Amino acid sequence: MIEIQCIGAIFAALLGLAFGSFLNVVLIRLPEDESIVTPRSHCRNCDHTLAWWENLPLLSWILLRGRCRSCHIAISWRYPLTEVVIAVLWTGCWLHFGPPLWAANSAEALTSRLLVHSLIAIVGNCLLCWLLTALAALDAEYFWLPNLLTYPGVALGILFTLEQAWSNSDTFLPGNLLHVAWHCILAILAACGLILFIRLAYWIVRRQEGMGLGDAKLMAMLGAWLGIRGSMESFIVAMLTAAAAAFVWLLVLVVRGKTSEWAKMPLPFGTFLAVSALVEVFYPLWILGHLQIGF
Repeated sequence: MIEIQCIGAIFAALLGLAFGSFLNVVLIRLPEDESIVTPRSHCRNCDHTLAWWENLPLLSWILLRGRCRSCHIAISWRYPLTEVVIAVLWTGCWLHFGPPLWAANSAEALTSRLLVHSLIAIVGNCLLCWLLTALAALDAEYFWLPNLLTYPGVALGILFTLEQAWSNSDTFLPGNLLHVAWHCILAILAACGLILFIRLAYWIVRRQEGMGLGDAKLMAMLGAWLGIRGSMESFIVAMLTAAAAAFVWLLVLVVRGKTSEWAKMPLPFGTFLAVSALVEVFYPLWILGHLQIGF
């Protein structure tokens, strides 16, 4: 049973590296409004089309020593980092959401409902981790949370929540399905509405926009996947970490004697929100659960 877990973890890591490589394509081409399918991967500096062995996740970056084979320009460390991050997250999804060890050693369990439920949980959470990583990177670099990722994320979150509720119940009736769907919609509206309320309050006080609509759509996505409590906890953690980051930046500006620049500093709140949600995926309700706060 240990062997199966190890083989699965290795497969998840390799698959994560591959989809991390695809994520790099998305992060580069999506902001430029380019197709993520064509043309083939190439150097952005000299347009050199990469050979198959130059496009191997992580390994090619090591073999090429971080430089383009044609023009020798340095290849950003972001490429291998993104691939490794997705590989680590997907391996974590396999280990955290995979079937118990006893089930992995049982031929009967391998064809059971438990295995199917676990596989769907793994695939669903891997997809969520991929989306959150993409949104975190795009907001950090471009202050942009594209609808192309958030809208499908909301829809997939609803489907995943309904499937998990069905899988976890031995007597799941159509009425139960409607009940779960209703709670999922309420979670989406509450999560999205929180950002819209803060946005409106900030505009009333300062007559300018605070949080962007992209943050509201990201919160709606978190509501669909994590529910009300999970999305609210992600929001609380994101607010605290963003405030801590702003405080550190203020100290840096004080040391440099440029405190007037602090108010003009844009803050990619979506990045903090996405990273907090990644923690929530593996450690759900690790704050609100202990405080026994009900939603």
